[in-house]
Amino acid sequence: MNSAASRHLYPPQQFSGSRRFLRWTVFLVFAALASVGIISQIYRPSTLRGLTNRKAKYLSPAELMQRPISESLQTIPKLFHQSWSSTDLPAKFGQWSATCRSQHPDWEWVLWTDEDNEELVKTHFPWLLKTYQSLPGTIYRADLVRNLYMYMFGGVYADLDVECLRPVDQLFDTYNVSTVPHLKTRPHSIDKVHTSGRKAFFGRMGTDPGFSNSIPNAWMASTPGHPFFLLVVQSVKDSMGWGSRKGPEDLTGPARLYKMLEEYFTAGKFKGEKLDKHVASIPTAKQFTPREGLDHSIEVLPFNNIFPYSWERDGEAVRDVCWATQDTFSAERCKLLLATEHWPSYAITYWSHTWAGEGHDEDNVNAISSPEGTEGGNIDHD
Repeated sequence: MNSAASRHLYPPQQFSGSRRFLRWTVFLVFAALASVGIISQIYRPSTLRGLTNRKAKYLSPAELMQRPISESLQTIPKLFHQSWSSTDLPAKFGQWSATCRSQHPDWEWVLWTDEDNEELVKTHFPWLLKTYQSLPGTIYRADLVRNLYMYMFGGVYADLDVECLRPVDQLFDTYNVSTVPHLKTRPHSIDKVHTSGRKAFFGRMGTDPGFSNSIPNAWMASTPGHPFFLLVVQSVKDSMGWGSRKGPEDLTGPARLYKMLEEYFTAGKFKGEKLDKHVASIPTAKQFTPREGLDHSIEVLPFNNIFPYSWERDGEAVRDVCWATQDTFSAERCKLLLATEHWPSYAITYWSHTWAGEGHDEDNVNAISSPEGTEGGNIDHD
């Protein structure tokens, strides 16, 4: 219709046209709002998706050490271990730790301090105390003691620069391993007890399986009493006895873990009861009495499950966005670039590298001492 004709419409026709125009306008506005709502649900930050106000209950290390030794050696207890020099966490650590508590609301969360760690050694590993105290620096002790968490209690250990993206219960279930409250001695399904055995989990980082740091000790999980962790601890003790001056990666860190996993997977060396017999002379091994024939195994998970961001060369393309110490760091952009929702990834580590020498790297600590956006939440002991 041309403009002249439109000017000569009768009033009823003009009114009817206006109503149609108004209806179409309202419809388009609501359609646009609905689209925005749908898109925001699809692309909302993964740190917020699925999270509720519920969170893992704080359990003090002292209380945990007073509990009876677990009798369930084939289930993963719902214990989430983390460690720092004190209970006063840098801001980003507090935020990321909060995601782990929120993703595991029916778990218990244990924050170990340097003082707690030494008390753990004194209580359950007194034969290791001299070695532990002789280690060259705090990072060495922090590396070593996480093996003790896994052996003595089981559960999940994660560095504080780990953000939890979804509950790990789902991951363990795919490997026929149940997660149960720590004080519960048997899983819901007794059938799994006879098939899973003792099992430990580690994550691969990057795409080069020959890289000696490709299986970080920044995240690990296990059923209680898995003998592999005593194997690691004994190897550190032996290395100290040889007067070794290795760096933390080689003496107690990921390179040590990598080396011991290579030994573990050596054909036939520690198969079945051979490993139990190998560590039987270690005093702490006597606190667990696995029944005869109880098997053990280890799963090294693909990189996309636990460590989708690699600090090695294969992570260079996203380093400016994904490395927590960079001024351009953005957790949300990092996860989008790495497609953590697609794989899916259960966790991601932003590699803050806060340890240096015998203490902290102050520059890196400063970099993670200010909060990012509104993710996570403040730490508390509720």
